[in-house]
Amino acid sequence: MSVVNIPDAAGKILTVQEIDGRLYPRFDPYVLRNVPSLKLRDDDVILCGFPKSGTHWLFEIGRLLLHGKLHTDVKPKESLFADMVPESELNEVDSPRIINTHVRFDRLPSDVKTKNLKILYVRRNPKDLVVSYYNHTRKLENYHYDGEFKDYLPLFSKGLAYGSWFDYVLEWEKIIANNQELSILDVTYEDLKEDPIKEIRRVSDFLGVQRSEDFIEEIKDFCNFSTMKDRFKDKMGITDGHNIFYRAGEVGDWKNWFTVAQNEWFDQLYRQKMANSKLKFKFTLNED
Repeated sequence: MSVVNIPDAAGKILTVQEIDGRLYPRFDPYVLRNVPSLKLRDDDVILCGFPKSGTHWLFEIGRLLLHGKLHTDVKPKESLFADMVPESELNEVDSPRIINTHVRFDRLPSDVKTKNLKILYVRRNPKDLVVSYYNHTRKLENYHYDGEFKDYLPLFSKGLAYGSWFDYVLEWEKIIANNQELSILDVTYEDLKEDPIKEIRRVSDFLGVQRSEDFIEEIKDFCNFSTMKDRFKDKMGITDGHNIFYRAGEVGDWKNWFTVAQNEWFDQLYRQKMANSKLKFKFTLNED
C-alpha cells in the first residue's frame, strides 16, 4: 500500500492510495484486501456500483423489500460496506444482509460465483455522477481535495479512487453479457427516478419477495430522495448542511456545472470510450 497524491491542473492535490496496482480511497488496506475472501451467506445480496451511482438509494429499497416493512432499526448501508467494515463486524449483522461494495468484479468475494448469489448492479449517467463525485470528494477529509470542478473533470476522466468509470461500466457490460449463470439485475439511477414504482417492482421480483402494490408505493415515498436526505441528516445529527452522501439527487443537474466547452469535450470523450458499447444512459428526463 502506498499513498498517492494526484495534482490537478491548478496544482491542487487529491490523495488516494494504491493497493495491488489499483487506486482506492484511504480506507483500511487490510479490509480492502480481504473483500475477495469474505465468507458470504446463502441469502446474502451483493450490491455493486461505481461511487455516486445511487447505491444508498438502491440499498434502502432492497432492505425494505427484504424485511417487508418500513423501519429504520435495520443496519444502514455503511454498516454493510465491505470496503470499510471488517468481516468480523459484517458477521454480527443478522440476515438478510445486503453487502455493498465499489470494487471491480474480479475483487468481489469469490462466494458470489460459487454460491450464485443475487447481485444488484446500479449505474448512472457519467455527467451527473462526476458532479456528485466531485462534491463528495471535496467533503471527505481523507481526499484532502479543495480544487475546482473544471480541474477535477479531467482527473475523473482518467480514473481516480476505484479507477475509471468507463472501465467499470464497460467491464460490467461484458460480465452481464457473458455470464448468464450469474443472477444480476441491472438498474439505472435514471429509471429509478423516472418510474420508481416499476423499478421497485423489478427489484422485488428479482429478490423473489412478494410485496403488495400498496407496500411498493410506501417504499417509493419512504425512499424519496428528500425524505432519505432528511432521515440521514437526523440520524447523523447534521445541522450545518454538511451531508456527504445526499446532495441534489436530480437527473440533469450536470447542466448547472458543465460549461458548453466542457460538455463538448466530455461528449467527444464519451463517444471514444463507449464506441463499442451497447449501454444507454439518460442524461435528462422527459419531465425536465
